[in-house]
Amino acid sequence: MKSRKPMQLRLPQELKEWIKAESDRNGNSQNSEVIRAIRAAKDRRSTRGAIGNINMDQGDNARC
Repeated sequence: MKSRKPMQLRLPQELKEWIKAESDRNGNSQNSEVIRAIRAAKDRRSTRGAIGNINMDQGDNARC
């Protein structure tokens, strides 16, 4: 098993509500949904890098 360490994360209220709704909808924990969203963002970033030089504005960095 991989080593995991707790991380305190402060989220805006609308993101907390979205994570809660997603976890309820998918039958997962909120932690699992946060991990899923971060991995999806990471995968999108990797895909963009493989396609070519795509410019992103600051807003894209925060979207999941």
